[in-house]
Amino acid sequence: MKQSNRVEDRKVAVFDLDGTITYRDTYVDFLLFCLKKRPARLLRSGALVAYYCAYKTGLKSNHWLKAKFLGTIAGGLGGERLDVLCEAFAAQTVKNNIKPQALQELKKLKQQGYVLVLATASFEFYVSLLFKSLDMDHLLCTKALFDNTGITGALDGKNCIGAEKARQVESLLSRFQLKCVDRAYSDDKVDLPLFKMAKVALVIDPKPATALVAGDEGYQILKWR
Repeated sequence: MKQSNRVEDRKVAVFDLDGTITYRDTYVDFLLFCLKKRPARLLRSGALVAYYCAYKTGLKSNHWLKAKFLGTIAGGLGGERLDVLCEAFAAQTVKNNIKPQALQELKKLKQQGYVLVLATASFEFYVSLLFKSLDMDHLLCTKALFDNTGITGALDGKNCIGAEKARQVESLLSRFQLKCVDRAYSDDKVDLPLFKMAKVALVIDPKPATALVAGDEGYQILKWR
């Protein structure tokens, strides 16, 4: 059967990034990479334990915690300094933190004519470089707020995770007149809203709690490690 060239007729595959395409969380890796380049920031990092405890006890949100870590470790980075750091980080990530099976899946779907969407809670200032290297079609991600000194430590909009990620995917479908999500790939049950809007949900290398959810929902589990 001849493949349709009309955008609205093409199938859509949505991929999470951290733990799905990558082995490790890229945000954590980025913060550690920053600390290696800016070791003086370690002096400001003592409060991060308290921030994390506030999040784990339910007093603060993931959005709040993410912003606190960003401001403490990467606050003030901007312009060429940030560009150079992100380019080095992206090169390291592509070399050491991408699952070969994920690349194979992306290549296969690309050849089949899928519209490939990367939907991730990772920050745009570095994930845009990873997105480019993955040769995908659309990027949905979290954005950081900048001022004239660089990264402020606040988020520009909402954290692209869970229900917000699904909302952004819905908006993308509408904007480009795409019919639906045919395949959704993620490693975490937090993406259940995305899974529920897809025809096929594929759970990648899940942790036990997510594997239980996948079993209850009848989702296919793939091992890419």
